[in-house]
Amino acid sequence: MSIVALVVAVIGLILAVASFAQNANNIFFIDSSTGAQSSSDGMNDDDKIWVLAIGHLASSTEYIDEISGQIMGFDVDIANAVCRIAGKNCRWSVDVFTRCWDSELGEAQRGGVGLYSGFYDACTGWINKYERSRTFRFSDAFSTPDEAAFFVKPGNPLAFDYRDISNKKIGFIDGFAFDEFCVARQDIQGVPILPENSMHYATRDDLLAGIENEEVDAGFDNVLVWSKVDKVDVIPDFRAQCGIAGRSMMMRQDNTLWQWWNPAFAKLRNSTEYHRICGDLLFKHGHIPGPNPEDVCFDYE
Repeated sequence: MSIVALVVAVIGLILAVASFAQNANNIFFIDSSTGAQSSSDGMNDDDKIWVLAIGHLASSTEYIDEISGQIMGFDVDIANAVCRIAGKNCRWSVDVFTRCWDSELGEAQRGGVGLYSGFYDACTGWINKYERSRTFRFSDAFSTPDEAAFFVKPGNPLAFDYRDISNKKIGFIDGFAFDEFCVARQDIQGVPILPENSMHYATRDDLLAGIENEEVDAGFDNVLVWSKVDKVDVIPDFRAQCGIAGRSMMMRQDNTLWQWWNPAFAKLRNSTEYHRICGDLLFKHGHIPGPNPEDVCFDYE
């Protein structure tokens, strides 16, 4: 009887090992905050789950709907359409945007741990700019380039003049494309900004508070966003181009997402669906502050 039991146990062990080996290549995902990576070993691209990250959550381009809890916005609509056209299985991940790219005061700009470590395949809606393109690969842009501007407390009580920013404190947001390096490329007096005059904030709300409290003479960021904030005045007659191209998918150099994204987006851009997605910026997402269709869409009328 004991011999029979031993034989049964051995057979069970063999079957268990065989079952484990058969399922060793299964895709599995663990929340990116744990530091674990997704696995797709042994599977071709047609079976791969492509993980796309968003993290800005600051406008109608990317946000979480408070009622449904769904990830929504222009960037999401574009990516969902591109994935469908390409026949790819895409999934969304929400993470802190500095895990895609970080730029802190007094430190070199650098790629974020989320993208470096493969928590996701690409970060969505990132402006292709010089510093980032030296580290990461970008897809073709799916929007026109955004412009930056200086903005101040209403009435400009600190008499900020963009033509000479010598000894002026300027506020920026960590990780954003509109940074002190972009200001340094502008044809104005007082650049590059001295380190002690460059102030970094974690969020747009923090930067707004810094302006209201007169911690900085002016802020510098996306004009499409701040032109709709009634608590600041956008300085006229000055606009800066900080990027090489518009909103794009940003990925590691060894990631192949761009190979199917670019031709699929080209098909989308030449379709009526692209214009419908652009129109949805106001019709579907207009309750969230953000750009107008003509501000971000190619050839939109």
